[in-house]
Amino acid sequence: MLAAATALLAAWLGAIQLASSAVLRGDAVPGSWIRLIPEGVTERVARLGPRWPLPPALRLVLARQALAGGDLALAQRDIGSLPPSPDRLALQGSLAAAHGDAALAVRDELAAGDLTALERVADDLRARGDVAGARSLLEAVVRRLQGDPTQADALAEADYQLGLLDEERAIAYPAGTAARRRFEAASRDDYAQAAALAPLAERYAIAYGNQLINLSDFAAAVAVFTRAGQAHPTSALPLAGLSDVAFRRGNAPAARALYERARALDPDAPAILRLRREVGATN
Repeated sequence: MLAAATALLAAWLGAIQLASSAVLRGDAVPGSWIRLIPEGVTERVARLGPRWPLPPALRLVLARQALAGGDLALAQRDIGSLPPSPDRLALQGSLAAAHGDAALAVRDELAAGDLTALERVADDLRARGDVAGARSLLEAVVRRLQGDPTQADALAEADYQLGLLDEERAIAYPAGTAARRRFEAASRDDYAQAAALAPLAERYAIAYGNQLINLSDFAAAVAVFTRAGQAHPTSALPLAGLSDVAFRRGNAPAARALYERARALDPDAPAILRLRREVGATN
């Protein structure tokens, strides 16, 4: 009995090895024995249904190959056979993108840990002038992520991207107009939400503080920059924000002192270069 079981196990392992080799046939170097496997075998392995106990790593390769080949039905079947993992989420995102569902694609890519996915897609839409499309995408992603406590970082990034978009829309209107103030307030709220979800993310806090400055809410801006400075004591940006507030309040000595401290930390930061033109003129 033991010998028979051992023989069956060996046969199964051998079949798995052959199947794996067949799948990788196209990537094998010329002259490799894997190249001797008939091409039809590779196709048959790729079509093995979920009832075949293929290892997840092999299913992962099959799913990627199906996506690359444009066989979305086969890719969906293989992806559905995978256990939950970041790789599965990333493949789900690629499949959704192939089906044209950008919001679902971004959601899955964010869930897989790719926080650059949303920025990449939103930037592409903005670059093509599709501001409405970018906003629609971002709002759809936020709706999909809300209520999932495991996706706080992804939701924060979505709110931050909404803030960037609203800030960009605000700049399109003359300073002081109702339309500009409306979009500036929307941007402030987006950044506030991102900062609340990810309180240690410096760029969210700095964006929030800067938008508070634009709305002349200097007391709130000081509180935000002070907290950011406590969380990031070696960063020049919170000090630059505090310097900007002091400058706008007319406190030239404080603005200059804070500017010098920020410049000592990072003299080439864009925020420092901008302050040099403003605060430097107060000396």
